[in-house]
Amino acid sequence: MAAPQARVMVRFLDRDAVLDLAAPPAEGPWRLMNAGQWEPLEVRWKPGAPRLGAAVVGRTAPEWVLLEDPAGDTHRVILRGPGPEELARRNQRLDPDDRDALAMLGILWVLGWTRW
Repeated sequence: MAAPQARVMVRFLDRDAVLDLAAPPAEGPWRLMNAGQWEPLEVRWKPGAPRLGAAVVGRTAPEWVLLEDPAGDTHRVILRGPGPEELARRNQRLDPDDRDALAMLGILWVLGWTRW
C-alpha cells in the first residue's frame, strides 16, 4: 500500500478519528455526521506534503464516525485510542490506600463546605 498523500485527524475529547487519503482532497468544506444530521466541520490544513488536516469536536467520541469530504464522498472512520472500558481500568490504577485517603479528603471537604 502506498503512503497516504493526505491525513485528516478529528480530535474528540477522549479519542481521535484518523482518515488516511490516497490523494489530497479537493478544497472545500468537510462535514461530520452527528446524531443522524450532517454538521459542518472546520478542518485546518498544514502546508506541505503529505497534507495534514485537523479538526476538534468538543464531545466524547463514538466507536466510529462518518466524514464527508468536499467531493461528497463519505468515509467511515473507526476511532483510535482508549475506549470507555480502558479508561475505566485506567481510573482504577490508584493504590487502595491512596483511593481511601482521597475519599476521606472529599468527605471532609463536603462536611466543611456544608457548615458554611
